[in-house]
Amino acid sequence: MTSNRTVVAPVLPSHEGQQGWGVATTGLALLCLVLTGLGQNVFFGLTAGLVLTLVLLPLWASSVRSSRWIAWTTSLAAVAAAWSVWLTVWHSDSRTVSTAGLLESVFVVLGLGGGIGATLWARGRTSVTVVGATFGVGLLLGINPGSESFADNPWRFGFSLPLTVIVLALTARWRKRWVDIVAVLALAGVSAINGGRSTSAILLMVAVLVLWQFWGRPASSKLAALRTLILFGMLAFGTYLSVQAAILEGALGESAQLRTELQLSTSGTLITGGRPEIGATAALMTESPGGFGGGIIPSMSDLLVAKSGMAALGYEPNNGYVENYMFGSGFELHSVIGDLWAWCGVPGLALAAVLLAFFVVRTAVLTTGRAASALVLFLGVKSVWNLLFAPLESALTVFVLAVALMAPSIRPVGQAAE
Repeated sequence: MTSNRTVVAPVLPSHEGQQGWGVATTGLALLCLVLTGLGQNVFFGLTAGLVLTLVLLPLWASSVRSSRWIAWTTSLAAVAAAWSVWLTVWHSDSRTVSTAGLLESVFVVLGLGGGIGATLWARGRTSVTVVGATFGVGLLLGINPGSESFADNPWRFGFSLPLTVIVLALTARWRKRWVDIVAVLALAGVSAINGGRSTSAILLMVAVLVLWQFWGRPASSKLAALRTLILFGMLAFGTYLSVQAAILEGALGESAQLRTELQLSTSGTLITGGRPEIGATAALMTESPGGFGGGIIPSMSDLLVAKSGMAALGYEPNNGYVENYMFGSGFELHSVIGDLWAWCGVPGLALAAVLLAFFVVRTAVLTTGRAASALVLFLGVKSVWNLLFAPLESALTVFVLAVALMAPSIRPVGQAAE
């Protein structure tokens, strides 16, 4: 599904001019990576990274043609943003409209498409290690030490993602799988100590996938990729059961054990007990399959439908979390799939489906070809998790970096293809 096109930056006539232009554009690309990772909000979801991305559009626009995956993703992001506006206007007669919410939904979805294009362009100008580490520095600078969640658990709600990206980007430089495994296990241990159940499980799964690449020869057939997909499914299920058992035995501390026991008693499974928003999403999709629009404030009827879906999972929805966080100023369904559908309707759902297919297929292809670093595997598995269980705004930066680094390789300027 990919082409062999090469992305080449614009050059000036003279040799000196070419060198100077190359240095300048590479510097701008790296600055764009930092600002995108930083995610600093400027105006209702418009970030400094998106502003620079739009300014640099003439430089990176051609890079989206390097892969059909990228072309589809960026095109669907543009359509989804426009559809959010249309849906908001369509429902404005029967529901209250929030201009701030509409702007935020549009900027976030545009930030996804534009960020992928700009980060892919940066990847074409330098190495994967530099792109990952630079992006990680942006994530690190974006930590909010004044937030209540950071004060409660600095690692889990602050340093975990930035340092994981930076460390795994640096280990990718050595191209040694044993170095990847040591780094991943160390990070998994730190996350486990700090109560990061999902992150430690993801990192353990990544360690197994890196280890698995030691055996066998690289393959590129569809059958080999299918076998890898089956392995992924079995590994994910096994990791889920193993981590759940370890938590219940107290391996991740008393706090994680108590949370897990409560969630299991609520709905019978750790997934639905920990993410009852799934019930709200399913109920709203059944009631209004076309979505709502990013600027729509949920009506009382929407709230009751969502609560009924959550109550069906054994969750008590009559609390401040549901009424204030999930539906207080718009639709926040705590999953990328749910958010894209609620804000952007069918195009948003199509975008989520393409992203899911991309992460699954590219992870399988790279692993089957024995070419997947720990960084790529972490981003791929983390992105699949985020699609199902994380809000779009918090998952945005991971998606941007994951798609850009997992896309079929493009040739850095003046270098051979990777």
